[in-house]
Amino acid sequence: MRMVARFTGPEAGVVERQLPFLLVFLVAMGGLRLVPDVVTVPAAVLAAAATTMAVPVLAFTVPWRRLPEWAGDVLPLLELAAVALLRLGTGGQGSVFAALVFIPVLTLAQQRGRRGVVLGTVAAAAVVFAPAVENPSSLNSTVALRATVVAVVACSVAIVAHEATERLRVRNAALDRLQREQHRLLDLVRADAEVIASEAEVRRSEYDHLVSVIDSATEQAIIATDADGIVQVFNAGAERLLGYAQGAVVGRTRLTRLHDHDELVRRYAEAFGRPPRGTGEQLERRLLDAVVAPERDAAPRVRDWTYVTKDGGRLTVRLAVTRRVEPGGASTGYVVVATDVTAEREAAALKDQFVGLVSHELRTPLTAVLGYLELLQDGPDPLTDEQREFLQIVERNARRQLRLVSDLLLTAQVEAGKFAILAEPVQLDDVVRGSVASAGPAAEAAHVTLRTQVEPARVVADPTRIAQVVDNLVGNALKFTPPGGTVTVTLRPVTAVSDEPAGAVSDEPAGAVSDEPAGAELVVADTGIGIPPDEVDRLAERFFRSTTARRHAVPGVGLGLSITKAVVDAHGGSLEIASVLGEGTTLTVRLPAEPPASPAT
Repeated sequence: MRMVARFTGPEAGVVERQLPFLLVFLVAMGGLRLVPDVVTVPAAVLAAAATTMAVPVLAFTVPWRRLPEWAGDVLPLLELAAVALLRLGTGGQGSVFAALVFIPVLTLAQQRGRRGVVLGTVAAAAVVFAPAVENPSSLNSTVALRATVVAVVACSVAIVAHEATERLRVRNAALDRLQREQHRLLDLVRADAEVIASEAEVRRSEYDHLVSVIDSATEQAIIATDADGIVQVFNAGAERLLGYAQGAVVGRTRLTRLHDHDELVRRYAEAFGRPPRGTGEQLERRLLDAVVAPERDAAPRVRDWTYVTKDGGRLTVRLAVTRRVEPGGASTGYVVVATDVTAEREAAALKDQFVGLVSHELRTPLTAVLGYLELLQDGPDPLTDEQREFLQIVERNARRQLRLVSDLLLTAQVEAGKFAILAEPVQLDDVVRGSVASAGPAAEAAHVTLRTQVEPARVVADPTRIAQVVDNLVGNALKFTPPGGTVTVTLRPVTAVSDEPAGAVSDEPAGAVSDEPAGAELVVADTGIGIPPDEVDRLAERFFRSTTARRHAVPGVGLGLSITKAVVDAHGGSLEIASVLGEGTTLTVRLPAEPPASPAT
């Protein structure tokens, strides 16, 4: 094992470089046996043979990788010494073995740098002069000329060999770098291939999982399309809802074919302000925009649509459309999730119809009751104090019921889209003072301080509905404020702010406050029990009551703020609610100077 290790290590290259000279020297020794008369000094020949045999032994045994680089010059110099000895023992200047000098010269020339070329040239000349050491009389001009020629030839051969070796060494180094780079690239490609295979496996697993989830959803119809609206995914829920088989729809049908055509045309005209043009596929693509246009640049929005089943039936579905995008942002299609809400919408319509009918039927007799109560109280027959007290109790409860019925009727009108306002110029501060004065007795009974900070403000509004808004806000604040608390009602006008850019020709600087009124702001703040943060956004929902209201047994049915928001929206205003649990609630109503031309309903 040790021998194998040595012949495969750095020393193996040193041994290999000495083998050519060893082989040639052995051939020379064989020639001397055939022509023994050539040997003139046997001792010199033996010394040359011993020196030559020592070279491979040293090459094999010395740890050259631990020695400096110049140490490798020793072996070819020993070979040159062996050539000198061999010439000395085989006729001196007339020796036939002078040509052996070029083999170690080539070995020296292969070393890095110019050192080997110089050593080889000098050593070759020295070998030629070596016989003159034994016989100085043999030194003449011929010997000098021969030494010069040999030195020049050795130098030329050494230079050529050195340059060729350097080019080969540079080329080998480049090949080594290329090979290492190739191995590195192969490793990267192999790693990338493994990553790609892993990602493909993950995507395949995710796709299979997603398909299984989609197929298992039977209560919702999940439909995926390409960018042109061609159906690509049609799950079991869609099959159950619409009656079509998956194979009859996927790749063959556009999403718009599942919709009510007239509704699509109407929604397109509402969204884009013009009816759709075109025929065939062009028309279908434009009608697709009626479904997906709200989701092109915004978060998915849920809307009600009408779907047509295979047998011609019509279903009301709640549709959520999500745009599918590539990493670069390009749209690749849409995912539609449809839930059948036909029964739910029919029930809601019946409920609203019932509420409206009952409200109307209850309002008529209550109005009659209140009328007869006024006749009894103002009639010619005297009433005892006890009778008058009883009639006031009846009247108070009848008016309370009438307000409740009126609220129910108003909510029914709002849900049906039939709510409208009768706008006229209103001195809003008079309306607020009147509502606060009406709430004064209730505030005294509840031991709550009622404060006002009212400034003159004039707007165009429905005075009856605005008074209802103020009554609702103040009444709610009083109900939710414990004894000893405070309710503050603030009214102030809102003035317009100039939006003239800087440098424009105008009498007012940019951002200046104009004297022109822009509306009014009503703030009702209390120090009551407050509302939980997660319930603030639901306070304006119909029939919603907060947990604090239920826990403290605050009377009400949850219609006041929903009616307030409907009235404020109809005027083009806004309602903001801020509350801190245990500290109080602040409601801010902002009204424009006049309602929009088409009031929100």
